[in-house]
Amino acid sequence: MSRPPIGTLRGAASLDDESYVDFVEGMRAFNLSRMVPRLVQSGDAIGAGMATRSPRPRVQDLFTALDHVPAAQMARRMMRSTQMMMWRGTGDTYRRIAGELEDWLEQAEAAAPHLLRIDPAFAYPDYFRAQDIHLQPGNYHDDALAGFVFHYGSKVFFTGGNDDDRLHNVMAAWCPIDGSPQRIVDLGCGVGQSTTAFKLRFPEAEVHGIDLAAPMLRYGHARARELGIEVHFTQSDAAALDFADNSVDAALAMILFHELPPEVAEGVVKEAARILKPGGTFTIIDFPHIAAEELSGRHCMRLFDSWYNGEPYAPAFVHSDFTALLKAHFGDVDPDYRPAATSTGALQIRVCRKSA
Repeated sequence: MSRPPIGTLRGAASLDDESYVDFVEGMRAFNLSRMVPRLVQSGDAIGAGMATRSPRPRVQDLFTALDHVPAAQMARRMMRSTQMMMWRGTGDTYRRIAGELEDWLEQAEAAAPHLLRIDPAFAYPDYFRAQDIHLQPGNYHDDALAGFVFHYGSKVFFTGGNDDDRLHNVMAAWCPIDGSPQRIVDLGCGVGQSTTAFKLRFPEAEVHGIDLAAPMLRYGHARARELGIEVHFTQSDAAALDFADNSVDAALAMILFHELPPEVAEGVVKEAARILKPGGTFTIIDFPHIAAEELSGRHCMRLFDSWYNGEPYAPAFVHSDFTALLKAHFGDVDPDYRPAATSTGALQIRVCRKSA
């Protein structure tokens, strides 16, 4: 018997499957709360000692030094293992009811075809097809059930803290958008959790979610319809949008840029500057800048993500002067925007405003 929904998430195919994924979530929560902080602390301590050497070691040398720290060994092994177990558990459970899920997607598309634009001739960029992002089998585009799997996987990733889109609603509220916007664009929207969050914040606005991956958009569309939230989903490259110049009031890129090669990232920034109306805002929520020479535990975690968790472009992003890129295309850039009375955790918010 299929399990009931978990917040806005489609339930598992069986209690056994749900129990397995719950177990994986518990392992991840233990690792994040107990072992990863020890890895970071060890990295900071060893890095402080290495910083006095001449010539100064690289962060790769610090990463290797942590190979001999038991807490770091365990943290890394658990990060990798729980990630793979997470995808195995969520993928297996949804494949058991694949027919039912495909019917649900098709019914949503038939009921509201004007809200979903999928290009059957769309060519996925080589950088996107190169590997499975976050180790998700089939990546976001090569599995018809990728949206379901990603959403359930993100429950494990956030250890239950986003079961009702709470984090996405908070992040949508962080975006400084003035007045009553007519059109908002969510770039790299995935399954559309921030897209629907924007519509809840601005019910009168026309809200668009843009993504490369058709399975993610199909799921996002069906999910939004089930929630009774009318938003538009379009398959498109964020570096080549079909919105007219000066036609969008606000744009968001949440956890997108660290997944892009530098040349693609610049194309997305240019497009955002082009489509925004004068005075419009572009909010980027992503990893903070880390100097390439920094010898710290958090830097080692970024390397781990890159090498062992399907994040090949993250180091180039965190090492880059991304603020300089933004300033080249926007007149007004706040590189470290702080929403009132809230913590952004490990994320950095950059806000750009198009000159009037």
